[in-house]
Amino acid sequence: MFKYFDSASKMTLQEAIQELRALEAQKNDISAQMSDEMRKIFESHDAVHVLFACGTTIEDEIAAHVWMVFGTTAKLSEMHHAVANREHRTVLSGIGHFKLLNIWIGCLPRIFTILAKCLRMKKRFPLEELSRLKELSLCDLRYEYGIVV
Repeated sequence: MFKYFDSASKMTLQEAIQELRALEAQKNDISAQMSDEMRKIFESHDAVHVLFACGTTIEDEIAAHVWMVFGTTAKLSEMHHAVANREHRTVLSGIGHFKLLNIWIGCLPRIFTILAKCLRMKKRFPLEELSRLKELSLCDLRYEYGIVV
């Protein structure tokens, strides 16, 4: 289990992102092949994973997308650009549309819980300030923005 899953984690956001990426590097690190713009988008996505305590399963990816839309200041156009890249489409096509739809349906209770938590947040997490916020601890950020994991 990731250390950043702990709601009282004292890790900085940057340390937590590094923890997530260490696991991802074992699987398949594609960041070296990305443009600077795409790297920035994926850094925001990784920050969402750690801030909202999402793992790396397909269900956690769905949860991270919901958190990103409703709990952050992310722009839908940037999110669309990230999910439209070839790597992402290849992964999704490997799962299959029918199976992916079933996974989404199975995630509906979790999605509704996330939506309720987003409504209770004090304010949306400002992804455009990510470079400044990476040095703050997860527990401080979660408290400031009212994030309950």
